[in-house]
Amino acid sequence: MTDAPAEVTVHSEYLVRKLAQAERNLYGTVKFDVVARQIRERAPDLGRPPRILDIGCSTSISRTYLRETGLEFDYCGADYEASFEPDIVLDATRLSEHRADLPWRPDVITLLDVLEHLPGQGPAIESVMRQCGQVVAHGGLILAVVPQLYRLDRLKLPHLHYPEHHVRMTLKEWSEIVGRAVTIEAVHGIGYLSCLPYLPMLSPWYEERNRHGKLFHHLRGKTFEWGPLKPMEKRLTRALGQLSGFRGWCNSSLLVCRAKG
Repeated sequence: MTDAPAEVTVHSEYLVRKLAQAERNLYGTVKFDVVARQIRERAPDLGRPPRILDIGCSTSISRTYLRETGLEFDYCGADYEASFEPDIVLDATRLSEHRADLPWRPDVITLLDVLEHLPGQGPAIESVMRQCGQVVAHGGLILAVVPQLYRLDRLKLPHLHYPEHHVRMTLKEWSEIVGRAVTIEAVHGIGYLSCLPYLPMLSPWYEERNRHGKLFHHLRGKTFEWGPLKPMEKRLTRALGQLSGFRGWCNSSLLVCRAKG
């Protein structure tokens, strides 16, 4: 008699559906260009490829993007949604309990557009980052990407509501919370063209299915996916992303962190 397949619990049907349909895009291209450069420049000289633990990996598309940058690495994807078939199923808020499940101690931990989805808001974010500091190898990197002008998050407009984001914060607010748990070595802005499609959301009449919403979807899915914009977005991000006045006025911001002490 064959055992019935185990039932997979889906914690967030909306998020699973959205991420399962995700495709490589302008924002992803520039985000992983920045992430790969930070790993090359700041990871310790290991004499071997860095070991990357990708927390909140969803469909592990990070592995594909990073490979396309030419970076060599070992990869372990972790997510609490078993339906994504990650290498390890774990809840980021209980990361320290899963050390024995990891194939190795990671040199780099990535949380790419993950922290804003944590229930529990500030305390949960601080706890997860502190646990990352406990799990990462000595001197290793913790790379957290947080939204800024993605869906105009940092503006906190009352007519906009994105149910999967439990927090909407400015870069200063993100830095204060994360900085209590780990040491932030650098901050880099990501995406200056890829945030422009969100401008229709400034309208108080914006809805996903009205003309403002249709304009947003057309800009993001069509206009701003024109091929030549990708190298232009990389150059803009490299030029503006490290300037203090531009680090938070972009699609998202990368916090480059290490464990305290």
